[in-house]
Amino acid sequence: MQLPVVTTPLHLEAPAFLKLFRQLGPSLALWRAAEVAALRQQDYAHPVLDVGCGDGLITSMVLEKVEIGCDPFRDALKLAARTGIYRRLEAAPVEEISIKSGSVATVVCNSVLEHAAVLDPVLSTVKRVLRPGGRFVFCTPTDQFSRWLALPVKTYGSWRNRHLSHVNLWPAQMWAQRLNLMSLTIESVRPYMTRPLVFLWDVVDLLERVWVAGHRLVGVIWKRLPPALLSKLSRAASRIDLSAPFPGGGHVIVARKSGS
Repeated sequence: MQLPVVTTPLHLEAPAFLKLFRQLGPSLALWRAAEVAALRQQDYAHPVLDVGCGDGLITSMVLEKVEIGCDPFRDALKLAARTGIYRRLEAAPVEEISIKSGSVATVVCNSVLEHAAVLDPVLSTVKRVLRPGGRFVFCTPTDQFSRWLALPVKTYGSWRNRHLSHVNLWPAQMWAQRLNLMSLTIESVRPYMTRPLVFLWDVVDLLERVWVAGHRLVGVIWKRLPPALLSKLSRAASRIDLSAPFPGGGHVIVARKSGS
């Protein structure tokens, strides 16, 4: 199956990197930077539904206004409300909230679907709420993620994915098949995170989990970095090309609902 793939260079500006570094730490900031940069390249007709919006940080770096955000975790929604971009927030999974069928122009979903143990109810709801011609924009790690980690062995990849609660790490072709069953056709695939960047992400993430004397050592050091040094790191990071050849360690997929 031939899919439309976008592989042009992908960068995130230094101020955005700095914001992510300050709020998320080094490893998660790197991955989220790629997602933000790739999501910014997409078009978002309104009204927009943000599925699994969490604290709203990533979406707030992509969109200025979102009509509906939903997430089952109320504490996360309190933070999402502070971003000021959401008109309405619902503390429930998307399949349980009340949305009129065919009333949404764009559904956006950032790093949620790979964690969904039961995926069909989510995709069915996306299909239902989208108007004909509406678009589903989502990002997930790919199946290559597990192979590009610091230790390229199956047992290590399985251990990391269990730790990260990854369930659905699929190639774009498999997503295309699953989406077609929901009358959703892929318009574009934007890969991001090369093998070296996935490797780097994994090493740094593991280092961030090292505890010394009751504290996460890297986290303590990171929080004590001088602002000037953090700004310098952000400028350096902004020069990193976050794009990847197909299939990439992660991808943004855009699918359109049939009809017009």
